[in-house]
Amino acid sequence: MATNFKNALIKDVGTVRVPVYVSPPSTKTTIIGLSMANVTSSVVAGSLLIGSGTDSVVAYLIKEVAVAPNSTLKPIGKGEKIVLQPGDTLFAESDTADSLDVVVSTVEIV
Repeated sequence: MATNFKNALIKDVGTVRVPVYVSPPSTKTTIIGLSMANVTSSVVAGSLLIGSGTDSVVAYLIKEVAVAPNSTLKPIGKGEKIVLQPGDTLFAESDTADSLDVVVSTVEIV
């Protein structure tokens, strides 16, 4: 069983929901860390969602959390872990255009 540590990066997340990470087929993934950096000079509200790869369910992991200007929020880390099944997708969105950079650290078990 192979274990792969990876990072996924996405810049300038805005008001349109965008995929940050998709768990590969035949792979269970654990999110071990996640950072949302506000790259603007105003407070923005960021959200993370998980979409199931087996049906059309999309649920909020965090919803409209305030991220201070020019700062970073780490909603996943310090022992918390989120497990994704094969085909699950992690999405990000913001209430402000081009406002968040997102970095997600994962462990893929193949």
